Amino acid sequence: MKSFALLSLFVTMPLSAQNMADTTATDWERLLKLKEVVVVGARTVVKQAPDRIVYLTKNDQYAKGMNVLEALGRIPRVSVVNDLVAVAGKNSVRYIIDGHLMDMSDEAMVMRLKNLQASGIEKIEVLTTPPAKYAAGNNVAYISITSRNESLGTRGNVWGNGNFRESFSYLIGGNASHTTRKVELSADASWNDSKGINDLDRTYTFLDYTKTSKRSTDYTNRILGANGLFKYKFTDNLKAGIILNYYTNRLSSRLQDATTDRDMVSKSVNNSPSRPNNALTVTIFSDWAIDPKGKTLSLTYNYFDKQTQSFSDVTTSVNGEAKRLSNTGDNKYHIHSAKLDAVMPLKSLRIEAGMAYTNIGNNTALDVHHQQNDSWALAKQQSNAFDYNESTLAAYVGAEKNFTKSFFGKAGLRYESTRTEGCQRIDGKKNNDNYQHLFPTISISWNSLKAGRLSFSYSMGIERPNFNDLNPYKYYTTTSDYVSGNPNLQPSIAHNAEINYSFKGLYAVLYYSYNADAIGYVTRFNANGSQCTMPENHINSNKTGLYASCYQSLFGWWSMNLGGEVFHTYAKSKLADYRDAEDSGWSGKMELSTSFMLNSQKNLVLDVRFNHHIPYHERIIQYEAMSLLSCDVRYTLLNNRLTLTASVSDPFGWNVTKSTARYQDYNVYTRNDIHSHSVSLRVSYRFGGNKVNNVYRDTKQHESNRAN
Repeated sequence: MKSFALLSLFVTMPLSAQNMADTTATDWERLLKLKEVVVVGARTVVKQAPDRIVYLTKNDQYAKGMNVLEALGRIPRVSVVNDLVAVAGKNSVRYIIDGHLMDMSDEAMVMRLKNLQASGIEKIEVLTTPPAKYAAGNNVAYISITSRNESLGTRGNVWGNGNFRESFSYLIGGNASHTTRKVELSADASWNDSKGINDLDRTYTFLDYTKTSKRSTDYTNRILGANGLFKYKFTDNLKAGIILNYYTNRLSSRLQDATTDRDMVSKSVNNSPSRPNNALTVTIFSDWAIDPKGKTLSLTYNYFDKQTQSFSDVTTSVNGEAKRLSNTGDNKYHIHSAKLDAVMPLKSLRIEAGMAYTNIGNNTALDVHHQQNDSWALAKQQSNAFDYNESTLAAYVGAEKNFTKSFFGKAGLRYESTRTEGCQRIDGKKNNDNYQHLFPTISISWNSLKAGRLSFSYSMGIERPNFNDLNPYKYYTTTSDYVSGNPNLQPSIAHNAEINYSFKGLYAVLYYSYNADAIGYVTRFNANGSQCTMPENHINSNKTGLYASCYQSLFGWWSMNLGGEVFHTYAKSKLADYRDAEDSGWSGKMELSTSFMLNSQKNLVLDVRFNHHIPYHERIIQYEAMSLLSCDVRYTLLNNRLTLTASVSDPFGWNVTKSTARYQDYNVYTRNDIHSHSVSLRVSYRFGGNKVNNVYRDTKQHESNRAN
């Protein structure tokens, strides 16, 4: 990776360069805004800031024609597989778009990222140690996306994608924005009609016999997502706006299962027609710049409402005798949150402080009916209704300082007090909890023009159970196989530390994470032969790893990113269910992504990506090796407005997950094939002006978030 002819790739970030968005604006970036000419050899694409990785999308010629989801895979430490984004050494990922934290499901977020074009993005930042202003999470990485909406006028894009597997699926979408010196408007919408197959085979090996289950699910999922933003600039110091996010999907599926247990063969069919699944998020925000020195005050209110209905009709036949039942579910939950943030830059120190309140309400009901003599009867012992309420009060303070031109420090402390109330309406059983925690974060960075940048960070987080894991109802996939939640689940505390190093295209991180009383899923067999899987707090685990990658741009027409990871995992269970209470092992992965310019005009690009995962252990489960391969060809024309893309994913069917869990009385081998092999064609067209007028753009990351 080359740098500007007159400037180094890594420069110290002055205190005044950091804006309220926690985004990085360094000296050489500000030079781009000057009127005098700057001689450029090659543009910097990736750089390491004191507390994050910065990917300058606008400078990457190989990202031409990509959407943002595809562009994320070009960032060191970030991988994108089957539309799932992962950061090495981190458990999960959350997204910030133009300063607003996205409270959306994974599916909705994927649609949103596909709707954004890399050509409209200024930069993408990966925060591996989030500051105290964000809700404490379990080893979470934040990806902040800053768009290039500085241009006045109207612009946008439309796109469509066809995907060929066993069935044809398609996606269409588009977005448009209009900006004046007072008003900013933007909207986007997308529609996804996807079909697929998921095969799940399980083999249970007992001391004296073997039980097998072969399961195949055909599904159709139709998703509509829409987003809108309105922002108004009352004065140079006061701005306010509203963001709306709407997501709805209709999922229908047909599951077929054949189970052989000794001499008994049972066949099951589970039909689940589509039911409404709707979610709405409303964010109202106001930002006030108190003085020219950078003192600001921000107020944000979030409302989230989701309603999900489900139904499944399950029939199991054993030796010609059929049993039939139905699951009818209704899930409603809403979130109210408010957050007040303040930024107080002092002469030699920058301080952030704030407080937040979040309330979550969840009401779930599941009715199970059995068919008896051509009539349906409610199974009272299997049906349930669950009410859950969670409220969290939080306060935080953080400070950062450049001690010298080479030495930077950042520290924060967050306090969260949470109260939960759960009640099963069927029998009146209640589960209440009240807990408080302090969550410190610290980041220290040292930079040398000759030796590179070295940084250390530590953070403490919490993993709260999700709603499905807390709900105690039983959901049947066959008449003898069900999953159940556990209202007694407790949050678990996590500790995370890492050391980062980067220099001239080389990036490396040594990381460590520890999780106490983590949630694991345990399968048990009942006396009547049925099996139940439910979550429990029973695992203490840690993971230590080293990830390294090297990026090089060669000959002006070839770029290559070669990376690898080696890690050691350890887990210990407090339950007597497992054959070995302790489990540990070494593993790793190799990754290669390379791009070629296939013509002199540099508008025909070939991308090839390959990943190989060595067998590994995770939370008492052993996973086998797996390889992933994909490639695409992109052709841009009409002054980079029109892009045509052809892609091939997993052509050899290597993307199959295989695992083994060893219990006291049996082993279970699982093979899961999601049929990821596909060929797709994509076309996108960008419209609107390209002239940049350098108007004021607020990118503060001060919007509230939901406490999980």
